[in-house]
Amino acid sequence: MKNTIPIIAFFLVLAQLTGQKNPYEQKFSYEIESQLANGEISSSRASLLYSIIGDYISSIQLSEIPISWGMDSVELKNYNLEDAMTQIVQIADKHQIIIISESHSKPQHRIFASKLITELAKKGFKHLGIETLTNNPETGLLLDTMLQQRGYPTNSPFTGTYSHEPQMANLIRSAVKYDYQLFAYERAMDIEGMDRDEIQAINILAYLKNHPEEKLIILCGFHHAIESNINKGRNYNWMAKHLKDKSQIDPLTIYQDNFTEKIVEDEHNFLRKAQIESPSVFVDEQGQIARLSEHVDIEVIHPKTIYYNGRPHWLYQSKDHKSVEINKSDYELDYPILVSAFLKNEREPVPVDRIELKHKYDQKKLVLDKGKYRIEIFDGQNLYTYMEEIE
Repeated sequence: MKNTIPIIAFFLVLAQLTGQKNPYEQKFSYEIESQLANGEISSSRASLLYSIIGDYISSIQLSEIPISWGMDSVELKNYNLEDAMTQIVQIADKHQIIIISESHSKPQHRIFASKLITELAKKGFKHLGIETLTNNPETGLLLDTMLQQRGYPTNSPFTGTYSHEPQMANLIRSAVKYDYQLFAYERAMDIEGMDRDEIQAINILAYLKNHPEEKLIILCGFHHAIESNINKGRNYNWMAKHLKDKSQIDPLTIYQDNFTEKIVEDEHNFLRKAQIESPSVFVDEQGQIARLSEHVDIEVIHPKTIYYNGRPHWLYQSKDHKSVEINKSDYELDYPILVSAFLKNEREPVPVDRIELKHKYDQKKLVLDKGKYRIEIFDGQNLYTYMEEIE
């Protein structure tokens, strides 16, 4: 076994050496564009930075993958559409482990996962492993030891990379609210002869060993949810396959990206024709969720994005979510500006929503649920703060 420096430790050392506040601090889009053009950051890093400031289109343009395992040509005419949430919750009792895959650049996947996690709490699911969470390689526990008690990720490298995107942060908030025990399973060290996915599975099994009768949910990225023998390269399998084989537990695997809109890659023809208003699944003539391939159990179909006040419709998660105008008239602002909304009682948190306004005529609005918020406006030099209550 060979230890490697956990990536989180690398970032902390880098921050100390450079005097940087933290490596995940917000950046304006022109800064991201410049760093990307100069080769200072990768496209995946740029995609993350765009997602942190709520720039959905720019983020997915840099982080898309094609439709996978021939799903673009599968025959669909014999199936009907039903509400995904209802259908999945109905069969959840049959499974001890549920694996939900997301595209890291598509927050609507996190919103769906968050709602599903909430419903599954009522079905006895108590533990949630999230790929982005960072574990301590010496103890196997969360590096952010206070996350569970605090209830939200902070604007620091401790909680994990994708936790700095507002909808992932909101998922974590919701999971703690519904009494999930959070755990990390990402590779923190190398093991000779094993690749990342097998190490992930081993880490999940180690956690399961301490909770043998409990129900687990695993949130992962892209193809880690594949439970078939499909090869990922160099004769390696994906995490769900390793977990299934090593535990002898058949997980319920859910994939979200094949039937979600795509910008750079070709999107599924079905999305061009279907009128879908909420996340859906295909069901067969017997009313059962259709398994369209051997690779995953369920393919979720997401509606194409439409925009209200310049924001994706899926941010309006309930009737209580409202568009909130930015108070710009009281301040002398030098555009562009970054506007962040924080829950009033949280300290140094990841915001619940963030947007960039590139000029004074930019009319984008925050999307907020009921509650009391601290709104921060940053123009690159000055930081302005005011309070906002949404009723």
